[in-house]
Amino acid sequence: MNNVLMIMNARNLSAFKECVNKLNISKVWFKGYREFELNDEINKFIQETNFDNYFIVSDDLVINKKDFEFLEDQLNYYPIVTGWGVWRQNWDWTTIHLQNKIHTFNQGDKLPIFKKHYNIVKTYEIDNMPDVIETAFTGWFYTGIRRDIWLKYPYQTMSIKPWMPGASTDAHWSKRILKDNIYKQICFKQARVLHLSYSGKDYEDLDFTDKQIITDFI
Repeated sequence: MNNVLMIMNARNLSAFKECVNKLNISKVWFKGYREFELNDEINKFIQETNFDNYFIVSDDLVINKKDFEFLEDQLNYYPIVTGWGVWRQNWDWTTIHLQNKIHTFNQGDKLPIFKKHYNIVKTYEIDNMPDVIETAFTGWFYTGIRRDIWLKYPYQTMSIKPWMPGASTDAHWSKRILKDNIYKQICFKQARVLHLSYSGKDYEDLDFTDKQIITDFI
């Protein structure tokens, strides 16, 4: 298969760069963009290229090369695959969310509230989970998605607060997948991702005027 990794890269985190540079996959770096500024850019990239599958990741997530290769291989069997991790360092909330609550959520374009509408798997519950898990949320934790699904469910932010022009692309994308109930979002217990989990404050001093899209195809 011919795959590509789309990297939402506003920060310059050495651990992330070291990890990604070890992955034997074509890459495209979206540098200097806020999340909402990527609506057009990511969708345009997918439309104008012809990879089989498009992985997406934020710039504070570190994965073992072997586990990433495992995720790539699973795209032979599932159209949507993802790794998992914790929301913040020292938290026990994982990005694996079971679906027995989310189906009760039906409030237009609003986002679900995690504590209320998701059944969040905790770190201490992981050992008792199956190796293959259907999740209600991916978090963009090295999430691989087939091209035709991206075209049907494009990258899209939500204006969740008046002062925030757009965010939460991961939750919004998963919500649309759940609503249509055509595809399953499959998470694999072995594909744990280290979340460096820097806070939003890391963005306050960044220069978002120097925007670049850098391709590194193999």
